[in-house]
Amino acid sequence: MDLHIFPRNNDLGPQMPTFRERLNGMMPAATEQKINAAPALETPRPASPHLMNNEEMEEALHQVEMQTAQQGQEALAAHAGLNEQRVARLLGLLD
Repeated sequence: MDLHIFPRNNDLGPQMPTFRERLNGMMPAATEQKINAAPALETPRPASPHLMNNEEMEEALHQVEMQTAQQGQEALAAHAGLNEQRVARLLGLLD
């Protein structure tokens, strides 16, 4: 194994190549392109944070309204069920 002079960790000097560096040195460039098989994104997402346009703003507001309505219905159902259970227990205690 021979020493190479290349920068690693901001240190220029003779260093032993790591396993990954030796492996990368043996692989041809065409093979490296085939290894990266990540699927391409269909629609590029805007980088966040970004300013929303009108369509994105309306969609976000609609989602918030739907989540709020759903949480409100769940809260009403939970409290209505608790009230019925409490009334039934109280009637059972009074009888």
